[in-house]
Amino acid sequence: MSNLDNGREAIKAFMKKNSITMDDLATAYGYTRVRMQQIIDGHWSGPKANKTILEIIRDYRIRR
Repeated sequence: MSNLDNGREAIKAFMKKNSITMDDLATAYGYTRVRMQQIIDGHWSGPKANKTILEIIRDYRIRR
């Protein structure tokens, strides 16, 4: 799977703009806050993490 750093950065900007906390996102997607932070920061990667990034982008229609 491709590198999703652009997507991660877009999610971070979206969260900041809309006052969405890591806890909010983690709860919505069924992860712990720490695991969601690892996914968003790129410390935990792989097919499942990449799928989560894509789901968040699609669900919130995040565009740059």
